[in-house]
Amino acid sequence: MTRPVAISVIVATHNRAPLLRETLDALLAQATPAGLGWEVLVVDNRSTDGTRALVQAMTARSRGRLRYLFAPRLGKSRALNLGIEAARGAVIALTDDDVSPAVDWVATAAEVLDRWAADGAGGRILPRWEAAPPSWLLESERLLDYLAIMEFTEPEILRVGGARYPQVWGANMVFRRDALRSLGGFDTMLGPVGRRRYCEEDTDIVRRMLRQGRRIVYDPWLTVSHRIPRARLRRAYFRRVVWDKAEGQALAGGSLSGPRLFGAPRWHYRCAGVMLLRSTLRSMARRPGAFDNVLDSLAALGALAGHFKRAWQERRGHGAKEAASRTWTSQQRGELVAPDA
Repeated sequence: MTRPVAISVIVATHNRAPLLRETLDALLAQATPAGLGWEVLVVDNRSTDGTRALVQAMTARSRGRLRYLFAPRLGKSRALNLGIEAARGAVIALTDDDVSPAVDWVATAAEVLDRWAADGAGGRILPRWEAAPPSWLLESERLLDYLAIMEFTEPEILRVGGARYPQVWGANMVFRRDALRSLGGFDTMLGPVGRRRYCEEDTDIVRRMLRQGRRIVYDPWLTVSHRIPRARLRRAYFRRVVWDKAEGQALAGGSLSGPRLFGAPRWHYRCAGVMLLRSTLRSMARRPGAFDNVLDSLAALGALAGHFKRAWQERRGHGAKEAASRTWTSQQRGELVAPDA
């Protein structure tokens, strides 16, 4: 007799089959109570590597727990929303394709919400370094955040506008499915898109759920390990992360007020120029904290790039609407016209 599924684990992935294999190995090795029905949904976000073949090969030893979904449109949030709609469990557990959950992660995820009378939960994200991290990285709280490391050992109920730490992040999240659906799922304007490291789809869903009056808790018993490769221990990695994050925020931002130039607020150019000059001077002088200034200037420049892209998308969308309107009006008059290219 097939047990009903109580918890669905969702892993969205894009072109990272070697990393995904280790994540699935950890999930399929979970120690769970005999009566717990659970499943793993791998949502392939338009991968072109061996992701599909990997999941198909691992399905044979999954005891019917592993399912494969294909999300043809790029965007992690889109992939997660597809998984939420396809999930059979009333509880949704989310992790990433470069994460190894602790052996009791599924069992803990299955009961943590009831234990706290909560709609959402998250927990520790411990680093698993491929190489020894440099001191400049370990001494920077900001950089450790960019690596999604969360090592707090005490539980806490999250509140709107509460303390900065601890937080609930995408590598280790559990929600009631109904709560996610009540919010319309993840915001598709946020989150990674292909190789672009846009972000904040996870913090946004937590923020919206808290504002809805739902309880979210940080529970350190819910633990995963985040595999951190050698390539992420270089300054170049953080430069890219900061740029992408700022660009993504500008692309997804709300309506802008005040004068704009090429889609960006005019004051932003002055701000970016000041930051760039400051970071250049401090770097040349090898001042302490110079790398933080470099990241600040890259964030300002990345935001400008996001504003430019957003303005171009808006113009293109407006042009498409005008073309469709002209075509419809002409058809109503009995004319035959071709829409603008």
